[in-house]
Amino acid sequence: MPASRILLDTSPLRESRPFRNIVIARAINVFGIGMLTVAVSVQVYALTGSSTQVGAVATTTGVATFAGSLLGGVLADRNDRRPLILWSRCLCGLAFAGLAVNAMFDDPSVLAIYVLGAVDGGLGAISFTALLAATPGLISPDKFSAAAAINGLTAEVGMMTAPAVGGLVIAAGGVTWNYSAAALGTFATLPLLSSLPPLRPEGAESIHPARSLIEGLHFAWNRPVIRSVLFIGVVALLGAGMTVLIPALVDHRFGNDPRAAGLLYSGIALGAGIGSVTSGWVATFERKGLLILVVAPAGLGLIALTGATPWLWATFLFLMAAGLAIGVRAILEFTLLQRSTPDRLRGRINSVWSAMTVLGGAFGSMLAGALGSVLPPPVAIAVYGGGLTAIAAAGLVVFGRLRLWRDDQ
Repeated sequence: MPASRILLDTSPLRESRPFRNIVIARAINVFGIGMLTVAVSVQVYALTGSSTQVGAVATTTGVATFAGSLLGGVLADRNDRRPLILWSRCLCGLAFAGLAVNAMFDDPSVLAIYVLGAVDGGLGAISFTALLAATPGLISPDKFSAAAAINGLTAEVGMMTAPAVGGLVIAAGGVTWNYSAAALGTFATLPLLSSLPPLRPEGAESIHPARSLIEGLHFAWNRPVIRSVLFIGVVALLGAGMTVLIPALVDHRFGNDPRAAGLLYSGIALGAGIGSVTSGWVATFERKGLLILVVAPAGLGLIALTGATPWLWATFLFLMAAGLAIGVRAILEFTLLQRSTPDRLRGRINSVWSAMTVLGGAFGSMLAGALGSVLPPPVAIAVYGGGLTAIAAAGLVVFGRLRLWRDDQ
């Protein structure tokens, strides 16, 4: 197979200036959020000395992100998405600046961190959902997979590099610089996003927000392909919660070496990046429904195998291979959801997808942690991962419409 058919298809960046601007803006935003996340955790722990408080801030932000995703979907399907994106990004920048100002005080307010973190989470989710809904209108349908891979690679690179850079900045100058960088980066994206064309959804209807959300949920439930993709995605995200057991696994099997923990945490992100870089073939694979039903349980099974090997290098390779499967699955999810949804509903369907991502990851972490408290880490990983693998694999039998889905439908 030619290299051009394997490597990431970057043609959407060349062919669509609006999409290119969105990608650049998103890269800046992802990097800023990564630096911000480290700063919030470090500052809250420094102020309170409590890991519970750190977790509570993250939970508060997660709840706001969930609510913002659902609200953003409704707003994105009844209004021009361009001003929605601009206003939410602008307000996010002001909230980031508020965190920077709060950090300058001799006795920073923990309450302000809770409130501004929640504001950032909610507004960021509104912006993200609107961007997801707008993207298919800026590229041709045959480029959806390439666009998903580009967006995925942007996020993966940001997640791998931003926390490390954020830690170095905190060590050099304190958290104020992290918050300031996030604010400046957000404001720097506004000219890029201002250049977008009008993004009013086709066939938009001004109905009550609650009714609008119910309509979106009803559409998702009554479309077998969308319902199946969302179910498979949730199961896979529950499996991603197994990463909370990595510290315990390292302590149990690899002498509690922090270098081993860092290596294992980087494995999934590295694999997902490789999956995006080598995703050119995904766009030309006609049976995308069948493919997602194969790669989802494969990724879960590979994570489960990390509980069965006593060697660090093998554990890392299993996690990296799982990350590759996760990266491909995410590309397929985006492609199938956009191809199966009319533009007037894309905001709400993408909001449901985003909200389920937040819930699935959080609930999966809780389940995996609970299982790890009663079983040895390797056994907990193998049992939890094996069970989810079986559930995901059952999709090959249960989800017939998704299994038979082809690009020409």
